[in-house]
Amino acid sequence: MARGVTKPAAPDAATVIEHAEDADLEVTIFDVGHGNCALVRDGRNCAIVDAAPGDAVLDELERVNCEHIEHLIISHSDKDHAGGGPTLLLDDARTIGTVWFNADGEKGSEIWNRLLRAVWTRKRKGGLEGHQSIHTEISQTLTCGRAVLEVAHPSILLAGTGPTGRSSAYGRLTTNAVSVVIRVHLAERPAVLLAADMDRTALDHIRENGKVLNAPVLVFPHHGGLPGNADPYEFAVELSELIQPELVIFSIKSSRRPANPDPRIVAGVRQGAPDAHIACTQLSVHCHGNTSPGSGSHLAARVASGKPLGRCCAGTITVGWEPDKLVFDPPLAQHRLFVETRVGKPLCRAQPLLPEPRRPRT
Repeated sequence: MARGVTKPAAPDAATVIEHAEDADLEVTIFDVGHGNCALVRDGRNCAIVDAAPGDAVLDELERVNCEHIEHLIISHSDKDHAGGGPTLLLDDARTIGTVWFNADGEKGSEIWNRLLRAVWTRKRKGGLEGHQSIHTEISQTLTCGRAVLEVAHPSILLAGTGPTGRSSAYGRLTTNAVSVVIRVHLAERPAVLLAADMDRTALDHIRENGKVLNAPVLVFPHHGGLPGNADPYEFAVELSELIQPELVIFSIKSSRRPANPDPRIVAGVRQGAPDAHIACTQLSVHCHGNTSPGSGSHLAARVASGKPLGRCCAGTITVGWEPDKLVFDPPLAQHRLFVETRVGKPLCRAQPLLPEPRRPRT
C-alpha cells in the first residue's frame, strides 16, 4: 500500500496473541550510515527505537505489513537518532501508540523542533495516542508482543534534570549523558542492548543504580566514537565487561569524518569481551580505505544504505529468536568469512592496540 494512504486499524490484540508463537520475533538493527534505528517485532507487533533519516525502517514496516507502531522511542535529540522521526509520525499509512522522549531545552535544533511539531500535528490529526517522558521509573512495562523494552537509563533524576552545561549533583549532563538506553528482551530473555550515545557519566550512573545490562548483543554507543572526555579504551573495556556480549555492532557510515569506530574503542572491546564477534554495519575506512571490496553475497535481504555503493560490512543485522537460541542474519560465520577474505586490513582482526602505561602522579 502506498505511503500516505490510511490503513485499517491495527489487528485485534487477541488475533495477534493467537498467532504469536508462530510469528517472527526479532530485533533489526538497520544500516542507516552514521545513525541508529532498530525495529523490534513480534509478527505484526512493532516498536521502533530511534529513527535516523532515510526510508529503511518505512520500507521494512511495509514489507512486514505493520499497521501499528506500539512504541516509538527517541533516545535523544541528535539528528542521527531523531531525524527520521517526523517522517514516521506524519506517515498516515499506520497508527502509532506512544512516542517516548525527554525534553531537551538546550538543543533548539531545527530537527528537534520538527519532531516536536510532528508529534503535535499527528496528535491533532489522530492516529497517535500520545507522548510520554521516558526513564527507569516509568510505571508502564513497554511491550511489543513477546518482546519487552526495558529502560536501563536515564533515571528520573537525570531525565528530570535534562541536558545542562552547568555543573549539577550528577556532573555535567550532556545530551549523550541522558540519552535513553534500552535493553530488549525476546521471549523473556535479554537479547539486545541499544546503548544510544551513552557516555562515562551515563555508565557510572547506571552502575551506581544497580542496573543489570548483560545482553548477548550490544549496539555500541556513539557509533564507536569518543565517549566524551573519558578514556576510550577504558570505557570500552568496562562497558564490554559489564555487558559480556557475544556480538558487538557498530552502526557507522563508511567515511573519514567521523572515522568510526575508533581503534582504541575496538581494542577495549576485544579486551573486555575477547570472544565477542565484532560487526560494523558499513566498512570502516580504518579497514578498507575508500574502495569497495566487491561481493556482498553474505548480506541479509534487507534495506541497507551502504549497499548501492558496495560499502556494507555486515549491513543491516537481524537478531531473531528461535526456540532456546538467538539467530543472526547475516549469519556470523558468513560475515566472518567476508571480513577475512575481502576486507583489506580488518580492524576487528588487528593486533590489540594497548594503551600506553600511565605515568604515576607526582
